[in-house]
Amino acid sequence: MPATRAANSETFKVSTPSECEIRITRLFDAPRHLVFEAFTKPEHVKRWWGALGNGYSTICEADVRPGGKWRYATSTPRGDVTFYGEYREIVPPERLVYTEIYAPAPDTVSVVTAVFTEEQGKTRLTLDALYPSLEVRDIVLNSGMEKGAALGYDRLEEIAMELRGS
Repeated sequence: MPATRAANSETFKVSTPSECEIRITRLFDAPRHLVFEAFTKPEHVKRWWGALGNGYSTICEADVRPGGKWRYATSTPRGDVTFYGEYREIVPPERLVYTEIYAPAPDTVSVVTAVFTEEQGKTRLTLDALYPSLEVRDIVLNSGMEKGAALGYDRLEEIAMELRGS
């Protein structure tokens, strides 16, 4: 696993506010416009999404506009993992709503709402993923998603801090 300089790793939390929902919250040590940029621009996303260590690489395609499509594919030592979807709502740098589909299960569509809130120069991300059933939600929870997201968000914070410095 890559080492992290992220200041706010301990703020990462996962909860289940309803039987079909996963909520992730995380505080980032950067202004929200930079966190939003790191979260949405393909050149940044490929550096944090799925970046879990040696042997991992990510391809990121994203047309970040309502109706635009996105696709993230990560090569891992155990095979490829691909997710894709469509942006439904974009309010930079406050809110992003999009669908998310895991490629091997194309009929299972989740809807993700990401809200970026300013907190005294830092940014709180609240991400709500709504799944079609309790069964699908639990499959996601048991997939290792929590560990991967925590590591990815540490990298996201590092990238947002780099953007702040440039």
